[in-house]
Amino acid sequence: MRKFLNTLYVLNKDAYLSLEGENIVLLCNKAEMGRVPLHRLEGIVCFSYPGASPALMGKCARLGVDLSFFSPQGRFLARAVGEERGQRPAAADPVPHRRQRDRELSLCAQFHPGQSL
Repeated sequence: MRKFLNTLYVLNKDAYLSLEGENIVLLCNKAEMGRVPLHRLEGIVCFSYPGASPALMGKCARLGVDLSFFSPQGRFLARAVGEERGQRPAAADPVPHRRQRDRELSLCAQFHPGQSL
C-alpha cells in the first residue's frame, strides 16, 4: 500500500482548526465546514488569525505533521514542528585532556618498565 502525504491549505480568514478524535475539524463562526483525517496529512498551512486548538497542535507535533501559520495577506507568523527523528550527535567528552594524559602515561609506563611515573 502506498501512502500519499498531502498538505492541507486553509484559506478562509475566519477558520479555526480543532481536533476531534483523529480528525481535523474546520470551524467557521462555530459552524463545522469540513473534516480531514489527520493521519493522511504531512503538513497544514493556515492563512487565518483564529488559528488552531492546543490539542491539535500537540497531536500534530506527536505525529510529525508540520503546522504553519500565515496572516491572511501571506506574511509568515509561526511554525510548529514535532520532535526530530534520527541520530543525535554524540556528546563531547567533558574531560578530554585528562583522558589523553592518562593514555599517554599508560603508554610511557609500557615503554619504560623500570621507571614509575
